[in-house]
Amino acid sequence: MTPKEVYRAVVNFEEPDRMPLSISAHDIVRRQRGLTLEQYYCLPPKEQAEFSLEVHRTYGGDVIRAGFNGTLAIKAMGGKVKFRDKGHPDVEEPFVKAISDLDKINLDAIKQDFHYQVCRETSKELVALAGEEYCISTGSWGPFTQAGLLFGAEPLMRNCLRDREAVYALLDFTFELIKAYSEEIIDLGIDVGTLADPSASGDMVSKKTFEEFALPWLKKTFDWYKSKGLSTSLHICGNVTDRLDLLPESDTDLMSLDYKVSMERAAEILGGKIVIGGNANPAGALMTGDREEVRRAYLDIFEQVGDAPYVLMAGCGIPAGVPISNIEVMRDLAYSAVPHYKTGAKKKAQQEG
Repeated sequence: MTPKEVYRAVVNFEEPDRMPLSISAHDIVRRQRGLTLEQYYCLPPKEQAEFSLEVHRTYGGDVIRAGFNGTLAIKAMGGKVKFRDKGHPDVEEPFVKAISDLDKINLDAIKQDFHYQVCRETSKELVALAGEEYCISTGSWGPFTQAGLLFGAEPLMRNCLRDREAVYALLDFTFELIKAYSEEIIDLGIDVGTLADPSASGDMVSKKTFEEFALPWLKKTFDWYKSKGLSTSLHICGNVTDRLDLLPESDTDLMSLDYKVSMERAAEILGGKIVIGGNANPAGALMTGDREEVRRAYLDIFEQVGDAPYVLMAGCGIPAGVPISNIEVMRDLAYSAVPHYKTGAKKKAQQEG
C-alpha cells in the first residue's frame, strides 16, 4: 500500500498492511542544512515542495504538511509576529484590542501577504508532486488557541467568565479567519485538515470551559473540513484525560495525544470511536533517549493501545534537535508492524460504510 492508502485505511477503520505513521523530520533536516524557518520560506515554492517530499521518502511519514498557519495569518493582517532563529514564529502582542474591533479587520488582506502567496504556491507544487503517493494536510491552530493568539490568552480566559458573548463573537471570527487562510489551499487538492488546540488542554482550562468554548468550534471547523472532502486530525497538548469522552463530539477522525495521557485509558474510551495517535515525549525519550529507549517507549505504547486503531506519532511536534536516528526507529517500527483491529472497530466501519 502507498502511504496515502495506509493513512486512508486507518481513518476508515480498515486494516492497512503496516502501521500508519505520522511524523516529519522536516525541521530536523532543515536545521541540519543551516536554514532558519524564515529563510526556508523564502526558497522557491518548487524547491520547498521537493524538499518536503525528499524528507518523507527518506525518513518516513504518511502525511506531508502544507499550507499557511494561524500565526502567520496574524502577521498578514498587520499584527506583530517575530521569526526566531530556532523554532517557529511568535505573536509578540495581541492583535485584537477590543472585541468591537473585529468587524474592522479585513480578512482579504491575508491573500496579499508574501508568506501566504508562497505557501499557496508551495502547496500547489506539493499536491502535484505527491500525487497518489502521499496524503497532503493543511492545518491551523484550533479556534480556542487561535482566539488567544488574537486577543491574548489571559484576556480570553478572563472573558470566559466575565463576558461569554464576547468570547463567542471572537470564536466566530476565528472560524472565519481559519476559512480565509485555508480554503484556497484546501481547494488545490488537500487530503487532511488538522487542528492543534493546546489552550484547550486540561493543563489550561476546565472540562466545563472546554465543553462550552473549545468543543463547539472544533466541531464547526471539522464539519467545514469534511464538507470540503477532508479527513480530520486533532492534537491537544497536555493532559486531556478528563475530556476524552467528549472528543468524539469534535468530529475528528484522529486524536493525537500528549505523553501525559495514558494510551491504555485512551484506547478504552476512544477505541472503536476515533483513531488515536501518539504519544512518546518529544522533549524526553525522543530528544534525549537513544535508539533503544525510543524503541522501548513505542513498544510500551503498542501494548497499551492493543488492537485499537492507532497511528504512530510523537506526543507533540518533533523539535529540530531530535536525533534523526530516533526518527528512523519510529519509521522502522511502523514499517515492520501489521495492525489488527478489535471487532468493535471493524463493526463501526461496517455500520458507517
